[in-house]
Amino acid sequence: MIRVVFDTNILISGVLYSGKPSRLIDVAVEGEIELVSSVEIIQEFNAVISRPKFHLSKEEQQLFTNFIIRLSTIVATKSKFKVVKQDPDDDMVILSAFDGRAPYIVSGDPHLLGLKEVLGIRILTANQMLKMLGKI
Repeated sequence: MIRVVFDTNILISGVLYSGKPSRLIDVAVEGEIELVSSVEIIQEFNAVISRPKFHLSKEEQQLFTNFIIRLSTIVATKSKFKVVKQDPDDDMVILSAFDGRAPYIVSGDPHLLGLKEVLGIRILTANQMLKMLGKI
């Protein structure tokens, strides 16, 4: 099974809206890919989903966070290297994939997508991942 890290923007879009990120969440739920996350990604997901613009109750925020935790294989990030100079916070996504032995990252972030590949980890859009999986 393919191990894949979803950036926080894919996780948020995937649980809140219909579209390609939502289809990727479905693919993970169906067990066709293994979603790999880290404590850092889960913490960022929880912080972002708590923003007032999403109009979610505390219960809904917790429900979505618990869903992502249950759906994911959570890995410990031990590596400390730096890759994304323009946005160092994005390094946690690469570290999660590297330490979680995930050959793919799915993101909507231009800083990550611009890298295309890092240490053998391919960085794809939701559309590119769905095409690779034969889902569109």
